[in-house]
Amino acid sequence: MDSNLWLFDYKKGITYEQFSQCEDYNKKIFKFLSSYYNLWNKQILEIGAGSGKFTSFLASMCDQLFVVEKSESLMNINQKKNELLKNIKFILDDIKNLNLPEHSVDYIFAGWSLTSMRNLFECLFPLFQKVLKKDGEMILVENAGNDEFCQVVHIENFTDEMKREYLKMGFKQRAILDTLIKLPNKEVFYNAFEGVDKMQLKSLNIKHKVLILDKKF
Repeated sequence: MDSNLWLFDYKKGITYEQFSQCEDYNKKIFKFLSSYYNLWNKQILEIGAGSGKFTSFLASMCDQLFVVEKSESLMNINQKKNELLKNIKFILDDIKNLNLPEHSVDYIFAGWSLTSMRNLFECLFPLFQKVLKKDGEMILVENAGNDEFCQVVHIENFTDEMKREYLKMGFKQRAILDTLIKLPNKEVFYNAFEGVDKMQLKSLNIKHKVLILDKKF
């Protein structure tokens, strides 16, 4: 596995946020999560929250949301978007430094973020188990592969490898959702993925398969 492979420069918060707004145009991910999981009145830890793709969605249902993000540029955007929500505690830090009480959260949620922490799995998963309540659960949103998006950004093999790794770790596949990345213009995509050949993108509508996994601790 290529430990250096990742897609975004997370110091470019605005660029990341512009692309993030284009993902899951029909909001299929939100619909699945809200119907499949009981997130109401729960204590939730969102790790690698980025600019807040899922933050307001989670906060609208849970009792308390702990939001962890190490990029200051992304955290600033997230806080500004959700400044009126009183049940969010923002934590600007690396997830490995997390200091929450033992057995204090019902769910850990990671939206397209856990894969970027793959070199830290050995130290992170004992931490996750420590903060989760008995029968607590971790929910992942990741790329499913075998789609136009993964082909364009050349991560087909990497995505397949990570999916196998998660299943090997005991995560269960709950859904593969056919979603859509709907771009206002090609520059939003090229700014986010600077290394992608500009001849690769054929349309402003990119088919994207999204994988939902979970694991009880």
